[in-house]
Amino acid sequence: MSNTAATFGFKHVGYLPGYIADYQLSTRLISSANTTSIYFGDPVTKIASSQYIGAQTSTTGNVDGIFQGCFLIPSTGGAPIFSPYYPGAAGADVTAYVMESPGALLMAAAFSTNISSTTIGYNISFHTGTGSTVGGGFSGYTLDQATLTTATTAQFQVVALLGAPGASNFGSGSSGAGAGNGADSTSAFNWVIVAFNNQRFKSLLGVQ
Repeated sequence: MSNTAATFGFKHVGYLPGYIADYQLSTRLISSANTTSIYFGDPVTKIASSQYIGAQTSTTGNVDGIFQGCFLIPSTGGAPIFSPYYPGAAGADVTAYVMESPGALLMAAAFSTNISSTTIGYNISFHTGTGSTVGGGFSGYTLDQATLTTATTAQFQVVALLGAPGASNFGSGSSGAGAGNGADSTSAFNWVIVAFNNQRFKSLLGVQ
């Protein structure tokens, strides 16, 4: 069954061997002066020479982790509320939750044409996209097959394809008819499991 285009950013689905499945999230800060929205599943990075994070939009820059919602004071005032996305305005600095375990496994959709099993082991970056302000506030980011590379600068590494051998531990089922959206690795918009590559705790260089 051919896939249907869907965007949900980077969804946490498990851990690499040797990592403890504690599902712990880190707390970071978003500046109330940040006018750029951040959605659930967006990759985020430290803003240079500051204590804050923001959405990572560079396809060669380090990532800290994946945004998982925040507590914020609305720009109109009132009590703090939990939001699955940062709306680009707040009444004070925002407490963000980030999945930044270096052993996390993540699932994301291919940007357009399919990502094939021959690319397992390659590094890959993303295509930015605007998230949704309804429902879960999900990210619009996808994996960009045009960025597949052996270079160290890409943020992620391809581990497995949904619905293909090697992905059974992630609830992928079998490929082909009835496997569900994203499981047909021969058609566009398939779903791919990746691990962090160029990430805060995997980089040999310090992060400013």
